Amino acid sequence: MTFTWDKFYDVGRCMKNISKKEEYQRSAVGRFYYAAFGLVKNYYEDKYQKTVPSNCSHSFLINELEKSYGDEKALGENLRKIRRFRNYADYDSKFYMKNVGVSEEIYNEIIILLNNLNKKSKR
Repeated sequence: MTFTWDKFYDVGRCMKNISKKEEYQRSAVGRFYYAAFGLVKNYYEDKYQKTVPSNCSHSFLINELEKSYGDEKALGENLRKIRRFRNYADYDSKFYMKNVGVSEEIYNEIIILLNNLNKKSKR
C-alpha cells in the first residue's frame, strides 16, 4: 500500500495542538515539511516520469522545480522555504515558536500550488 503523505500534515497538526512544549512544536515543523516534500515528490515523479534520486533528493527536487516557471517554480521556492524552517527546527538551538505557524502556512501554499498544477494537467 502506498503511503499518503498528507497524513504527516495531520500528525503535525496534532503535535502543534497537543502541547506548546518546544519539542512538540519543533516536531510539528518537521511533519509539515515531510508532508509537503512527499506530495511534491509524487507530483514531480508522476509528471516527469522520473524517479527523484535518493542521494540529495531534497536539493535535487527543489532545484529542478526552481528551474521551471510559474506554479512549478513557486512550488520549488516554497519547498525551499519550508525546508529551511525544518532545518532550523531540527538543528538550531534557538527556536522561534512563530516558525510553526509559518511552516503550516507554507505547507498550505504548496497544497494550493499542487492543486492548480494538477488541474492544469487534466485539461
